[in-house]
Amino acid sequence: MASTAAAIDQAANPKSVDESLWWDSFVDLIDELENASLSLDISPSLIKKVESNHGWFLDTVSRFKPQNQKSKVALDSKIVDVGSHRLNVKPELKDLALQISSFLDLDEVQSYILVKRCVERSNADANIKDQELLHLIMLQYYIERQCLLKCTRQIFMHTLYIGNGSKTDGISVEASRLISSGLDKKLLIILQDLLSSKHPEHMEVHLVTLWVEDILIEDNLVMEILFLAYYESFCTCSGEQWRSLCSLYRGILSGSLNVGKLAISAQARSSFYHSKVQLLLILIETLGLENILQMVHDEVPFRQGYSIYSLIEIQEMDAMISSFDAIETEEAGPLILAWAVFLCLISSLPEKEDNSELMEIDHIGYIHQAFKSAPLGYTLDILENDILKVSDGSVAGYRSVLRTFISAFIASYDMALQFEDGTLHLILDILCRIYRGEESLCAQFWDRDSFIDGPIRCLLCTLEGEFPHQTVELLRFLSALCEGTWPAECVYNFLDRSVGISSLVEVSGDTSISQTIETRQSLHVPGVEDLLIPSQTRGQILKIIDGNRALVRWEGDKTFSVCATELFADFGFKYKFNKEQSDGLGNVYAIRSTCVATTPGPTTVFELLRRNT
Repeated sequence: MASTAAAIDQAANPKSVDESLWWDSFVDLIDELENASLSLDISPSLIKKVESNHGWFLDTVSRFKPQNQKSKVALDSKIVDVGSHRLNVKPELKDLALQISSFLDLDEVQSYILVKRCVERSNADANIKDQELLHLIMLQYYIERQCLLKCTRQIFMHTLYIGNGSKTDGISVEASRLISSGLDKKLLIILQDLLSSKHPEHMEVHLVTLWVEDILIEDNLVMEILFLAYYESFCTCSGEQWRSLCSLYRGILSGSLNVGKLAISAQARSSFYHSKVQLLLILIETLGLENILQMVHDEVPFRQGYSIYSLIEIQEMDAMISSFDAIETEEAGPLILAWAVFLCLISSLPEKEDNSELMEIDHIGYIHQAFKSAPLGYTLDILENDILKVSDGSVAGYRSVLRTFISAFIASYDMALQFEDGTLHLILDILCRIYRGEESLCAQFWDRDSFIDGPIRCLLCTLEGEFPHQTVELLRFLSALCEGTWPAECVYNFLDRSVGISSLVEVSGDTSISQTIETRQSLHVPGVEDLLIPSQTRGQILKIIDGNRALVRWEGDKTFSVCATELFADFGFKYKFNKEQSDGLGNVYAIRSTCVATTPGPTTVFELLRRNT
């Protein structure tokens, strides 16, 4: 009798549990946040909701707790207080909640909240012992988790949307609070947990696929938030964090992470590939290549520069990179190449002799190792994949990271003589994919103050200097750079000012680059009808093609220049016309050459970069 009375008393008295177990539906909140991003006028009620959910935005999915005996006991009461929120426990919902709790390894009180909302929203009968209802609740649980992450992402997207406007609105203030509270560090821990997580023990086999797909969606959302935080400079990445991210990438490539092993369905494989690409882009972005290019441009020594990493951190990061094998995993190639570029740029800074430890790191060895896995080909594959078309993340940001990466590569290693092995053609394919359709990137390219695009502008000038040699490549590139009114005008002006002519000529065996020669008779320009180089025209040798042929840039008079300009315009007109008729002539002209190892040459582009080309 005493035990019965105690049970009745326990059921009658409210039980209290931690207030942090409660959450308001993030499915509803994400709709409000997405609509708010279209306006600078944020309602006080929405700001209040954002502020009250700070803990959830900071801890994200880790706020959904595992099974807990205290919560299970609390459900034996008729009333459960979750902070200021009160739950009237119904027996049929309780039974279902306990079943869901075991099924998802979710806190019993949180399971009850989930079941109650799902049953009310779907008008389902909780007494139905139907697997369909369990699956519906499971799906709703993962939707809640994903919408929570989307809310955190949307807070930063809103802050970026208002741009130079008010930084004191409630949502932007919340973004600052999240960063100051260490959101990036927490997200890294969550990312590690997600990638190494195991499906609940009692989950049916046919539901494991759904679980993997949902976990990978969460994984990608976490990385989208991290990318925004780093790329938009909400925070910086420490050497320790970079090594942790790099370790995760190594785990993904090695196949040692549990989620990767279970990614069997087409959707799961696509999401897993997305994860690899996003993590690679985060690692490249957080190397700070843009800052190093700025240091090269300004001739700032490493010790006085803007590098976010110390000498010791760089050495520790190098030890991590040295553990990758580009031959075994091709996805490691771009990261190794980016690291080689990073080291090469640093080694070119003034007073480099003061950093003997850095000079001892063999960046050329990394280059040769990277090219064994065709890193530029993999980079092109990323750009051709639908990931940059269907992603909800910062597509322009992803392309910008690859733009900076390729620009830094061009600045680090002399590409002027690499047409023949296909490497430069591959680089042009990548650049065309990066710039095409991105007006902001095209505008940056034509802005002479953009030091990041400086090496790529040098490449364009090299192509122009060889006209009409490599005409197809030049016009493909210019076509990609004309997105938007002002960039299109810049392309037109560039063509209008291009008045030089280059051609292949026979030379003697002792001829060298930069040597000046003179024609003894008129020379026909191969491939261009009715265009002749007049006799006694002087020209400079740009490159030696083989033992007795060279590409020469001719110095013409005014008439000669006008002919060249008209020819250029004619090529441009034909290209534009054909492009409109054939859904992108770039597809026709694209050259798919196998990327082979290149021998790094002198870093001659540094001088041009410093001239703010």
